[in-house]
Amino acid sequence: MSTLSVSNISDGTTSVGTGYVVNGAAKAWVNFDHATPVVRQSFNVSSVTDNTTGHFTKNYTNSMAYNDYVVSSSGSETGGTGPASDRFVGMARGPSRLLATASQFWSGDYLSPGTGRDQNVCVVSTHGDLA
Repeated sequence: MSTLSVSNISDGTTSVGTGYVVNGAAKAWVNFDHATPVVRQSFNVSSVTDNTTGHFTKNYTNSMAYNDYVVSSSGSETGGTGPASDRFVGMARGPSRLLATASQFWSGDYLSPGTGRDQNVCVVSTHGDLA
């Protein structure tokens, strides 16, 4: 195997340090419809498992190296009932007391705390080192 060592990468107009590319880029992300469920687009996520209403697990194609990686998430509901801003997706404990892990998420409704809701717009990204 050959190794290419460079400190910057350029497209001819913009240049970025390789440290940002290697260390700062999301190592996995997914955009999916939890209500269907259908994965729209993803990187390093092989599938999304619908565990129950409002609870899902994202399945990595390649595992993360350590358990202390960072995950961020967001979601909304479009075309559904109630304002989309009343929805959330996050690592949280659901009404069934399922403890969320870095791969498991709970989506719900701010207006009805403890009520799970499948949202049609869910996005999750993971930052850290791949195994």
